[in-house]
Amino acid sequence: MQINFDGQRVLVTGGSRGIGKEIALAFLNAGNCGVVITGKSDKSPEWINEFVGRVEYLPLDLSSDGWINQLEKEIENRDAFDVCVNNAGINSIHLLPEFPAEKVDEILRVNLHAPIVISGIIARKMQTKQYGRIVNISSIFGVVTKSMRSAYTASKSGLIGVTKTMALDLAKDNILVNAVSPGFIDTQLTRDVLGEEGMKEMAARVPMGRLGDVKEIAIQVVFLSSGLNTYMTGQNVIVDGGFVCE
Repeated sequence: MQINFDGQRVLVTGGSRGIGKEIALAFLNAGNCGVVITGKSDKSPEWINEFVGRVEYLPLDLSSDGWINQLEKEIENRDAFDVCVNNAGINSIHLLPEFPAEKVDEILRVNLHAPIVISGIIARKMQTKQYGRIVNISSIFGVVTKSMRSAYTASKSGLIGVTKTMALDLAKDNILVNAVSPGFIDTQLTRDVLGEEGMKEMAARVPMGRLGDVKEIAIQVVFLSSGLNTYMTGQNVIVDGGFVCE
């Protein structure tokens, strides 16, 4: 059996760039499906122009107050999504005594509160067709942690935990829910933050000796979202080159 998403509808939050973009592209390359991506910017990313009629951009600021009503209105008159990928996420790095309370709230709102609410909204229509796949993008910092990551780790470990609850709530409806936890991935944002030397130092800490490629995350998401996955639910798939094993 081959992976094929012909005729399916896919939602990818935070799908305009980085890992989210690669996930969206992986679905587009795996069949004639329709993909809706969300992003914080009012302007759609230029790359979707290559997929006219197949990709729709939905501006959705998950840190704003009105996004839930906005999403519900967008979903109300649409057909059910077959796949929902909760990829959007943010981070802010501070030592605990200096961590701004408003930043803690924002990180938890985007990284944890939003995936729960979005999954609930999407699942209602999935239930009507008795089929669906939900994938939550967590992080290795939901499994391990390091200094200055208190809010981020809280959000990502919480997302892994709630993935199990979602799976239990939706199992009887043939809706499978899993998480994927990327390790250190080679994205433009990673390069901008770490620089060339920082990238080398980070790669040296990974047992496989390199950072992950965005495609290596996307392929896991595609599998979990596909018809090949018929019995795996409530799990967290760590894709990190062996980092958390040490």
